[in-house]
Amino acid sequence: MSLRVEQLGSAEADPIRSFLAREPLKNLHLLAVLEERARVEVHAAFAADQIAALALVDPERGLVLPSAIGSASDFSAIGEHLASRVRLQKSVGEKSAVEALVKALGKTELRTSHLHRLYWVSPDQLGPYLQPGLRVATESDLPQLLALAERALTESLGSAPTAPELSILERETLENVRLQQSRVFEVEGQLVLKVEVSFRFSMGAELGGLYIAPEYRRRGYATHALGHLSRQLLASLPLLTMRAADALAGVARKVGYQSGPAMQLLVTDRK
Repeated sequence: MSLRVEQLGSAEADPIRSFLAREPLKNLHLLAVLEERARVEVHAAFAADQIAALALVDPERGLVLPSAIGSASDFSAIGEHLASRVRLQKSVGEKSAVEALVKALGKTELRTSHLHRLYWVSPDQLGPYLQPGLRVATESDLPQLLALAERALTESLGSAPTAPELSILERETLENVRLQQSRVFEVEGQLVLKVEVSFRFSMGAELGGLYIAPEYRRRGYATHALGHLSRQLLASLPLLTMRAADALAGVARKVGYQSGPAMQLLVTDRK
């Protein structure tokens, strides 16, 4: 079956959202981007005049987000369509989709790639974990929070971050604090844990960046903090997901999260 790929406009907003809403948990981050960033581009592959797959694209940032629906060949076609206009720097989505986009966009050598799993939880699945000490980070926390975020990035990369990566990390950390997206937990005045509410909108929220300093692990801090924040968010939202490496699978399961059916691949251009 032949595919055609085209950019969709605002007139197709309803079909786009209806397509993504077929898999709301796995497409929650795309639905949030559509709601929060109206100027993002939408490029879709069509088969028999029906949307088969789509990607949200921010050409300036080199960001490409594939839908959870679609085959590798669909995303290869979208990648070929985008090749002349997008220099890929970051993509988050299902492994097969991202790999197809990376290949089609000519990014055969990437400095970093991380397998993440998508987790989800509902209110009746949550365990009895509370951590009243978990709080919203403030700008006075920035020195300690940046140090904690740098440790997290170093552990994730397996090597020290480059100067450009540190600059991006500082900017993103400050932005998260100013948007009140960061939560922190401290022990005797020392920040030992951080987690971000990556986005929050009418349909749900997603958590990311959960990290606890190694010397404070296995004390229940992460379990209680994740349980506490999850309960807070689900008090007013219908869906909650979390994107995390498999190293946090035990914590996620203990809190009540279920493992999503799709492996996620985070691709970042470190150059």
